[in-house]
Amino acid sequence: MALRRHRPDASAIAALRAVSGGASQEVWSFDALSPRGAQGLILRRSRQWSESGQQGSAGMAAEAALLRSALEAGVPVPEVIGELLPSDGLGDGYLMRRVEGESSARAILRNSDFAQARCTLAAECGALMARIHAMPEAKLPCLRRGGAVQEHRHWEAAHRANGTLRPVFELALRWLAEHEPADSEPLVLVHGDFRNGNLMVGADGVRAVLDWELAHLGDPMEDLGWFCVNSWRFGNVGLEAGGLGTRAQLFAGYEAESGRRVDEERVHYWQVLGTLKWGITCDAMGLAWRNGSDRSIERLAIARRVSEVEVDLLVAMGEIRPALLRERADREIGVFEPDNPEPPPASAEELTIAISELMLASTATGVGRTNRDARIGVSLQSTLARESEMGARLASEEADRIHQILGMQAGLERLRAVLCTAIRNRSSVCDAATLSAHLWATALGQLAIDQPHYQWRHIGSDTNPTYLERLSECLEVARDDERA
Repeated sequence: MALRRHRPDASAIAALRAVSGGASQEVWSFDALSPRGAQGLILRRSRQWSESGQQGSAGMAAEAALLRSALEAGVPVPEVIGELLPSDGLGDGYLMRRVEGESSARAILRNSDFAQARCTLAAECGALMARIHAMPEAKLPCLRRGGAVQEHRHWEAAHRANGTLRPVFELALRWLAEHEPADSEPLVLVHGDFRNGNLMVGADGVRAVLDWELAHLGDPMEDLGWFCVNSWRFGNVGLEAGGLGTRAQLFAGYEAESGRRVDEERVHYWQVLGTLKWGITCDAMGLAWRNGSDRSIERLAIARRVSEVEVDLLVAMGEIRPALLRERADREIGVFEPDNPEPPPASAEELTIAISELMLASTATGVGRTNRDARIGVSLQSTLARESEMGARLASEEADRIHQILGMQAGLERLRAVLCTAIRNRSSVCDAATLSAHLWATALGQLAIDQPHYQWRHIGSDTNPTYLERLSECLEVARDDERA
């Protein structure tokens, strides 16, 4: 038994429960019972839900080694007490001491118990990132290396592997290529997923930095940019540093600890790439449900968050510059072909199946659904209702706009495919303003179906007023449906 190998006096376990929030890996909390009393432990093990979604993972053995090195470097992390062996029959993973505190991002942002800690959390997180970046490479496990160029290519390859048709993603890839910073900085240890939601927080501040699976050697500005991605503000959008504070506070904490200036342009680049990275991961999770590698309803719910990402990308990139669309005298677009397109995951039919499977599993086993899965199921039923109300109209409007752009007649999936390939190949099928209007209208319409309460308005309030009006119209329809 894995536990007794590391705790020989353990007689039993109690209070075993799955910890919610482990979207990429499994996390289990339990108490190890012994004559000395109960000891709180965590089992973290690999969840093989998607090859494309896991390709950036450092691996469980590397994670355990990183935690040991981080603890030695003064970074607050859980203490690893042992790793799983093949003979344990539990897959790849490790055991660590449980750190008490709160990891729910929304609770950290809203619970009065953390009011005092919130005053300094942004600066504290900046300082902790600097401490991670200073960890000596000689004491690290073997990790992949990648600055801006490599990470851009890495996530572009992941998007191609997914095979989904996302015109906004194609434009983001073009934007990233045009704004790519030179890889002039020495590569350092980058956590890769340092954000609100991957921190254990108490009234005294950060007690542990969690989830090191995406750690690699890269640009230190990557962690700062990821921390500022809008998805990780959890509705507290006015505070751009993880919903916890301002960029200035985050940067001040980093500079005070590291002794180096933050390059804000590089941070913005990594924020755009981080936003795209999250969207690609959302697609991978939805495809994992489709191919059967993970049939949990949470995968499809996450897949429906791509519309949030598309809006955030359009905001972060700003106005589409004509330079992103190379002018061509030849408007022939029939030569463009998609690369093995995959229908977008989490279709209405798939959502219906997932909700049915959730209900059938509960009935067949006699075990009640978890509160989390039940809430997800209810939320997806509301999504289906909005899809029924608005989906056909919005799809027809999208097809009409692409038809006007491309000058060709075809089904919506084919039109999307040709538009994606045209953007990818920098073929100017229309002016930048027309393309921008189309992408905004499509993204906002889909957001009204998927996430009508998603907060992003503050970061776009000074630009694209026409699109804000369009969003308001779509959201009011969705909210009226909910109230009815």
